[in-house]
Amino acid sequence: MTTRVALLCISMFMCSVGLHAQAVPNTIDVIDSAIAGIVDSVCLQYRASELQYYVSEHPDREWISSIMGRRMQYAGRIARVVSVEEEADVVFSIEDVSTRYSLKENTDSILRTIVVQCNARDRRSSPPGLVLRTPTTRRADVTTREVAAATESQQHRGSNGTIPPPPTSFWDDLAQPVIFIAAAATTVLLLFTVRSQ
Repeated sequence: MTTRVALLCISMFMCSVGLHAQAVPNTIDVIDSAIAGIVDSVCLQYRASELQYYVSEHPDREWISSIMGRRMQYAGRIARVVSVEEEADVVFSIEDVSTRYSLKENTDSILRTIVVQCNARDRRSSPPGLVLRTPTTRRADVTTREVAAATESQQHRGSNGTIPPPPTSFWDDLAQPVIFIAAAATTVLLLFTVRSQ
């Protein structure tokens, strides 16, 4: 009975440590909160209650536009996205929304960097085209390949990247296959030598 209780306590401790170590957020959540920060910054600088906005060309334009519209409505603005830049009050120029991976010195770890950079211009200001201050988000997390694959989304181009393969060594590339082939050949040679005698 005591052994079972001890095993149960150990397994619960291991599970809690494993759950605590998983602190890497999903790429979509990071991008969503970064775009929300950009919209909040623009709403503080652009005081009108109604707002027409235009989002520049980008592969994730529709997704980013929907996040912006939802956040503007949350801020109490009547927001409407327009398809022509000349009709907009505020123009958002998407500079970078991406997820990148790079190798770390530990072969089990990779560095995931999410960058969200978007500029905004007030077209109704005096002088026209006043640049509004917007925050740039650059979040870097060191994680494993498995966690990186589990926390990225394939839905949008900016929310996933190419995870680098693990580095290989001389042992993996050449020595290990040669040793296995030599062992197999030696086994076959010994088998036939013993059988023929």
